[in-house]
Parts: sequence; C-alpha cells; structure tokens
Amino acid sequence: MFDLLPEYAVKKLKEQGITELFPPQKEAIQKGLLEGKNMVLAIPTASGKTLVALIAILNHIKNGGKAVYIVPLRALAEEKYEEFSDFCDCVLSSGDYDSEDRYLTRYDCIITTSEKCDSLLRHSKRFFDDVTLVVADEIHLIDSMRRGPTLEMTLSKLKNKHILALSATISNAQEIAEWLKADLVYSEWRPVKLRMGVYIKDKIYYKDAVKEVSFKKDPITSLCYETIRENGQLLIFVNTRRSAEALAKKLAKNNFSEIDIKFSNTSFGKLLESCARRGVAFHHAGLAREDRKKVEKYFKENKLKVLTATPTLAAGVNLPARRVIIRDYRRYSNLGYRRIPVLEIKQMMGRAGRPKYDKEGEALLIAKNEEEKEMLFEDYINKETERITSKIANPGIMRTHILALIASNYVSNEETLKSFLERSFYSFQYNLSKIYDRILEIVDFLEENDLIKDYTATLFGKRVSYLYIDPKTAIIFRNALKDEMTPFGILHTITSTPDLESLYLRRGEFDEYDSIVLEKGEEFLLEVPDYWYEPDKYEFFLSRVKTASLFYDWMEEVDEEEIFKKYKIYPGDFYRMRETGDWLLYSFTEIAKLFNRPYREIENIRKRMRYGVKEELLPLVRIKNIGRVRARVLFNNGIKNLRDIENTDFQTLKRLLGEGIAKSLK
Repeated sequence: MFDLLPEYAVKKLKEQGITELFPPQKEAIQKGLLEGKNMVLAIPTASGKTLVALIAILNHIKNGGKAVYIVPLRALAEEKYEEFSDFCDCVLSSGDYDSEDRYLTRYDCIITTSEKCDSLLRHSKRFFDDVTLVVADEIHLIDSMRRGPTLEMTLSKLKNKHILALSATISNAQEIAEWLKADLVYSEWRPVKLRMGVYIKDKIYYKDAVKEVSFKKDPITSLCYETIRENGQLLIFVNTRRSAEALAKKLAKNNFSEIDIKFSNTSFGKLLESCARRGVAFHHAGLAREDRKKVEKYFKENKLKVLTATPTLAAGVNLPARRVIIRDYRRYSNLGYRRIPVLEIKQMMGRAGRPKYDKEGEALLIAKNEEEKEMLFEDYINKETERITSKIANPGIMRTHILALIASNYVSNEETLKSFLERSFYSFQYNLSKIYDRILEIVDFLEENDLIKDYTATLFGKRVSYLYIDPKTAIIFRNALKDEMTPFGILHTITSTPDLESLYLRRGEFDEYDSIVLEKGEEFLLEVPDYWYEPDKYEFFLSRVKTASLFYDWMEEVDEEEIFKKYKIYPGDFYRMRETGDWLLYSFTEIAKLFNRPYREIENIRKRMRYGVKEELLPLVRIKNIGRVRARVLFNNGIKNLRDIENTDFQTLKRLLGEGIAKSLK
C-alpha cells in the first residue's frame, strides 16, 4: 500500500516509526477506500483512524482532488493541522462565520470545525465544488445535542462527495454506514491491549483474573503509587471541575515527581503550579487556554505523572496514559444525579495505553461494595454502547438550519425542503412525518418574522443566515434597536439571546440584581417582566442582568481575579463568553446597519468588550503588547496614545512597563 503514496510521505511516516498498517487500516484499503468507496471506520482510540484519513487525503490530492477534514472542536482541528501539515498543503480554519474565505480553496486540504464548514456552505453552496473527499472525524458526536445537528446537516449537504467517517466503536455503526451508503470497517483491535476492571478493597477484578494492589492507602492513592513505581502515568476521570481540582490538590500531598512549571497568574494557575511541583495536575474546559496547553504538553512528555480531568478530555485531544481510573460514573444534571452513558465511559477507558510505550493499558472503575462491583461489570464493562441517534428534531436547532437551507438556495419550496430533509440521518432513523408539522410551523415562524417569503430569504433572513445566529436572536436585536442606547442596555440585549448561555442566579443574589433593574430601568432595550405576575420570567430576566453585569464589570476594568470570584466563573468559560459576546455585538451592529438604525455605540461597546477597558484606553490597547493593565498604567501617568508613547523617553517607559515591553515600543 505504501507504494501508492508519494515518496516524501512514505519517508516521513517511516521517520515516525510507521512501516506497516494495522489490521483495521488494511481492511479499509482492501474494502476500496482508495477506489472511492464511502467508508465508516469504527475502531478504538489509537487504532489508526488518522492515518487512514491521511492516506485517503493524499490519494485524492495525487489524483487532482482536494479534501475537507471536519472535526468537532478547535483543539482537535489544531492537533490535526499539526499532524497533516508535514504531508500536504493544508490550512486550518475555524471561527469568523461572516466570511466567504475564498482563499481557503487554494489549499489541498481544509481542516475545519463542523460549524465553520456549515458557515462556508451558507455563504456559497458551491464552496466545496473542487473538494472530492470529506472526512468526518468523531461522527458518533452526531448524537450530541449541541454539535450533532450541524454535523448531520453539513454531511447531508455533502453526500455527493466521497465520504470517510471516523467513529468510536458504537453499537449502531452499521446504521450510520447505511445512511452514508458506505462500507463499514468495525474492529475492537487495538495496538495496545486494554484490560478493563473494577477496583474494590485493595484488589482489582478483571473479567478473568484478580490482582492484589500492594499499596494499602485510599483507592486512588494506592493505584497512583503502584503505577508510578512502574514508570507509568495515570489519567483520573471525575464528574466535576471542582472534584478534579480537589483530587489533584489531595494527591499532590504525595511527592510523585518534581517539576517546576509556570502557569497563568490566576488563582487556578497558582493551584496548578503547586500541584505540578509534585507531579500532579488537573484539566478541564474552565482553565485558561495557555494553562490547558501546558498541562497537555507536560503530561505528553511524561513530566506530569497524574492528571485528574473531567470527561470532556476524553472527547478532546489525544492524551493517553498507561492506567485510566474512572472514579465517578454518575454526574449531576437538571434531573438530579444520572449515570454517565456507556459510550462516554468507554471513550474514557480508551485513553488507557500509550502506543510505542506500553504493552498494555488498564482502565478501572472504583466500587465501594460487591453489589456495586457487579453492577459496574454488567452496566459498563460488559455492555454495548448506546445507539447513536439524530438530534435535529429540536425546534430551536431546526429553525436555524431551515433558514440556512432557504437562504443558501438548497431548497425553494415545501417539496424541495421535504426532499432535502429526507437525506438526513433523522429521516433515515425515523419517519419524517413525525416532525413534519413542526417543520411547517418553523417555516410559518420565519415567514411571520420577515426572514423568508414564499421560500425565498429576505435581505434580513439572508443576513441572519450569514451571521450564523439563531433567527430568534436576530428578531430580539431588530426589536431592541433604539435611537439612543446605553452600554448596559446593549450588553443586556446580547445576553438575552438564545445564542449566549446566561449565568445562574444563585441563592441570595435576587436583591442585588433586582436593585440594578430599579437603578437602570430606563436603559433596558427589552421589556422588563413584572415580578408579581411573572415571577419565574422575572428571575430568568435577572440572570441575564447578572450576565450583563459581568460584561459591564469587565469593560469597567474590574480585575480579572475579582471577576472570577464575584461571578464564580472560570477563566476558560469567561473567555468563551467574551468570544460569543463579541460575535453577538458584531451581529447586533450588522442588524442595525441593515435597518438603517444607529450602530456606532454598539461598535464602541464591542471594542471595549474585546479589550476590557473604559473608552479612554481604546487608543492605547490597540498598540501591540499593551493590554488593559499596562494601558491603565500609561494613562494614569499622562501617556494617552501612540504619539505620547513616541514622545516619552525610554527610561520612563522602562520604569512603567519593564525593559522588554519598553524596547518593543521604541
């Protein structure tokens, strides 16, 4: 097979120690992947899915074609870009949904998220005309309420291409293959053998054996000592971020290794530093990006020995360990404590065993008694994963995608809308008639709100589709436009949309945010519910006021650490909220322009939100290496813009900002 690849690619693969294919990889080639057959590859983590994709991509490029590689997360897109950039002329694209990005078509392979891919198709249904291969990574996430529908609709639009879908080992992989008219390669084969078991009372029970654990401490600490003694690493999954931090802090009381790593200057960064000194760290989506990246880097390099994490890590970057411990198999939801799905548990277990380093990986659940041990074997270790199902039937999700189909001219009447939706995975699994009334209700909703007329998008509808926002968000923006708008009123409007998740109103916070409503009553651009007649609605309104207050504090230059404590928010979550807020402010501006309404104040708030400053600092924060803190120092010393910096002597700048920054400004 390697003789089919370009010589430089074979050389690079050999440099990486790849000289022959794994059994599932061979099967994919033998079943006709390189002859243009659609394929679903459902195999375990680290069994070579990425190499199969790379071989298919290089084959298409050699034959004059191009490829698009779709992933669910930006972090995965970055990882794949690093892996592929040595082999082909590829480009990474994510974010900025209001752009045609025609430059991307110059590359042989576009690596992107499903949302960005969908956005490109909204701007031009012919964007991928030159693409001959579509690789859909982690296709089992079609089952995700958050990301699944976009992936499903995107694949429904690209079903005329050669499709390679990469999946975890799921129970209905054949069903996905049949939907995509693809051959299925299904295998449990792994390059590193996986042993699954349950730990209870100093013993590990496997399906066919029992092993005594020599260290007699608490379960997690005992397993850590045993693994590290054999120069292994541990990945420990718990159900909450707080648990990940608390367990890491507890385990760091043991000196597993010594390493000096600098993390961000936040309370979370400082906690990471203190844990890392003892060879332990924690990982979850709430961490600042720079901290997450450092944790991943040092764990991969075997400098960190123990990593506690939430289940999101199992769906993210490739971070294996010799031993995986799943401490918690339940997590809290709106319906109380619920069991984590089998597929998620198996994904976590799949992280056990480092190719090239371990002969065997081990994944353990923790039981407190015999009854629980038997249950864990029966309901997790010996059980098949749940069936993957379509999630596009959700009305909130569907209205966004139906508008996009109409605005991008994929459909032009009721008949073509029905015909397109019959290509979806939902229609393959169920009968479209089950939700057909709902579909027509959404069409009526779009028509009533002037987003479409007779299955043609209005200028408003087309702009909303391009902006990649929920139609309800756009309607809120249109209705909120006033001749005079204050910063708080604008911020409250963007936080009142379905595209931005609000902070929770915690116990005891009602009075604080109720008083803000009284204080800023005239500033709200949207109707304030009456507490006496609609108490639940009013409380929800206050949660939006709280979220607007978070953004307002940021723009008023409240210290980040103070913000984290006051709003009980993590750095990573705050960053993502600001990113979403930035996009919504841009969209609000565009809607205002469309209706010829004042928009300068919204633009100004967007600039302030981006940098987290008062208006007076905007001329300074636009300068490279000058953030909100340095800008305030300069301003307070009479240096208010670039000209002032140019007129300030080096020694003064050095005293105020430090030598390195002073040099960069002179």
